[in-house]
Amino acid sequence: MRRGALVLCVLALASCSSSPPPQPAPPSLRALTWREVTLPAADATVQDVAFCDDHWLAVGGLPTGPAAWRSTDGMTWTGVRLAPVSFYGRQSTISTVACRGADTVAVGAASGGAHGNPRTSTWRSRPDGSWLEYEPAFTQFGGQDSVGVGTAAAALGPPAGWAIVGNWLGPDGSPGPALWHSTDGMSFERTLVAPGSSARATDVAPLPGGGGWLVAGEAYGATLTGASWTSRDGTTWTPVPVGGPLALVTPYGDGTLGVGAAGAWWYDGTTWQKRGTLGDANGWRFLALSATSVLGAVTVAAGSSCRLWTTRDGGATWQEAAMPAPLPVTAETVAATAISGDTLLLATDDGTRARLWLTTA
Repeated sequence: MRRGALVLCVLALASCSSSPPPQPAPPSLRALTWREVTLPAADATVQDVAFCDDHWLAVGGLPTGPAAWRSTDGMTWTGVRLAPVSFYGRQSTISTVACRGADTVAVGAASGGAHGNPRTSTWRSRPDGSWLEYEPAFTQFGGQDSVGVGTAAAALGPPAGWAIVGNWLGPDGSPGPALWHSTDGMSFERTLVAPGSSARATDVAPLPGGGGWLVAGEAYGATLTGASWTSRDGTTWTPVPVGGPLALVTPYGDGTLGVGAAGAWWYDGTTWQKRGTLGDANGWRFLALSATSVLGAVTVAAGSSCRLWTTRDGGATWQEAAMPAPLPVTAETVAATAISGDTLLLATDDGTRARLWLTTA
């Protein structure tokens, strides 16, 4: 009896004193050399950035109203002259910008009216470099059937075109993906992409080769799945199956790169192919995705902080890179990206302070 008790005690002591199994080391962050860029204005908010042929653009707002800035080197910025025409346009913040060559379309909004609904308007560049506001009817982007307006995109090739993605109530009263498309960037036509589909749109990109649009999103059922649709004319849509939810899409080389909770996906103009993963992306909020033929970058809100991942092989492999400074996650967090070659511009804004950063990745 005593011997058995002694054996049990020895085994218990051995168990207690043994070391826990070694844990795998966290993947090392890719070190980047960041240069902080002097903001165009000390009290600016920056919501989006883009690279357009030979210059960078940043958009957002000032306490006095909407704002946009232009730079040829990413270091020195000058204000774009804006020409608002509406009451709410003069108070708006510009949230998204798209460009093709020197042509630019942007979307801004200000809350107003009895219910504080967003009053959305579009901006179009003019030959003299200024941007003119185009004020649509309130029901074009708002009203009782509106769910939300998202990002803008420019066509890669002819026919020229512009698109804004969002969500809208369908004839059955359920929300679904919608697209506003335009040939001139001034007057937009709204179409319902997949009414009654139990899906929502998250982003839009031009079809590979130009001439048409790819809307990405998520479909709701027993589980959350991926969804996407393509259209050559912005009116007639074809669903394209994808194996995981898509949060963001962007042109990459001769195809389209998409990212979401299940990882990265590649669209070759016909089908989606699975690429690599970014880690345990469950619960992440994807903030921005940019790419050139040599570099892709995505920012995410993961838990309480923002993180950055890069790829050089079309999304097959990803490596987390060090952010230039900690960026906490808030309801107003912005971590927007734009890329020229292998130069990455990052705009960060936590709702209290906006900053711009450059690096060669």
